[in-house]
Order: sequence, then structure tokens, then C-alpha cells
Amino acid sequence: MIHLITKDNARFYSEEIKALHRARKAVFVDELGWDLAVADGMEFDEYDDELARNVVGLSVQGDVVMGLRFRPTDDRSMLLDHFAHVLPSGIRPIDDGRTWELTRGFCRERGVRRQNLRRKAACMIAPLELALAAGVDRCVGFTDVRMLTFCYSVGWKLALLGAAVPYGQGDAVAYEIEVTPSSVETMRRMWGLPERAFVHVDGSRRLRSGLQQEVAVLIEERPELHCIAPPLDEEGGSLLKQRSTTYYAAFKSTHR
Repeated sequence: MIHLITKDNARFYSEEIKALHRARKAVFVDELGWDLAVADGMEFDEYDDELARNVVGLSVQGDVVMGLRFRPTDDRSMLLDHFAHVLPSGIRPIDDGRTWELTRGFCRERGVRRQNLRRKAACMIAPLELALAAGVDRCVGFTDVRMLTFCYSVGWKLALLGAAVPYGQGDAVAYEIEVTPSSVETMRRMWGLPERAFVHVDGSRRLRSGLQQEVAVLIEERPELHCIAPPLDEEGGSLLKQRSTTYYAAFKSTHR
């Protein structure tokens, strides 16, 4: 299932958060060769703070198979702090109070059936839904140019901020995504997604039992979420590749 993890409900997701950072280390450091800080087998950076939120996709077995981080850009952002040199002059300010940044996007779930792609789309629409509800009208990021075709095809209303530049492992470009009621609704209809295409366990509630049981109750209350349930392979297992050279078939793990 696709989960929203925030500072308010993080106490319910202690093991999943560790697994998320281990997955980030495996993808970005081990496979892509990025020079990132690693501690205890997990990758962290300065943007993993209380303002950051993560959309996380779990497999049937509870493995973290996809993730996307987002946070407001009011105080700081990866794009301004590390890639400001790629931005053309005269663009709308990144730290304008109405912009969120998307970073550390990856997917380890293989498969290109509509169910697999719908789950990736659910991961990618969730920050836009939440941004819209918060009065934010733009998301930004910096991504490998090889990701652009998929970003357009999944339904993001994408505009490039300047030209592509080399970043060490390829060429990347800054981008912005339109966040409007019509753009979000178009993407939702495109993939047959429910409004709020994720599970959100309210951090203020006391769990009646464990997290899995609580999520089962939430899904029973919202049966439309079954459309983004993790798919099974022919043997009833999770569609999870062990070698990450195939992780990037549809969502190439190149969002910085």
C-alpha cells in the first residue's frame, strides 16, 4: 500500500522509516554511486527534518519498494542550496512560500502492468494532492533527463527551468510541476486513482492494535484504495527485484 509518513505519525512507522533509509542507501549510494552521507547502512541528509514528509510504497511483505520525499522550500531547498547555478535568471523565486520540493524519488518494484504503473502514479500524485490542499501551487525538483519521458507520461504538468547540465552520473535538469485542481484531477482520472491515493494513519489517534491492523481498518473504510494495493507475482510474492539495475524500469530513481 502507499503510505504518507510525517513527523506526526512517524512513531507508528519506526521500522518502515529505517527500511526507507536503507533502500535509499542501496539505490542512490550502492547503485547510482552518489557521494552521500551514510550511517548504520542508511542514507540521510539535511532535508530529513521535521518539515519533510515521505510517500512510501510497501510490498505485500512490508518491504519499502518506492518512496518520494517532499518539503516546503520557504527556509531552504536542495535546488537552491546545491543547484542554484542551473537556474536561469528571472524565474519565479523557489522560496516564495507557495512551493514544495520533491527529492529522493525511487522505485524498486518491477512490472509495467497498469497496476504497477498506477501505484507509481499514486506515489507521484500524493504530494500534489497535499500541496493543493495546503494552498501550494507549484512543486520543483532536479532530475536526470532520462526521467522526463516517464514524468510526462504519468501525468505531471511539467515545465523545465533552464537547460540540462551534467551532474556526475548523467545530465539533469531543474523542473517545476503545475499544482492546480484541474492538473491533479486530470492525473487522477488518467490512472483511475481515488482522491487521496494513499493511507494516512492519524498520528493523534491511539492504535487499537498494531499498524497493520490499523491500516486494514482504514482500507475497509475506504475500499477504493484496493486499486493501489501491492501486486503479486505468479508465485504470490512481491514484485521486488533483488538487483537494482532493473529498479528503474519505469521510475528510474533519478530524482535527486
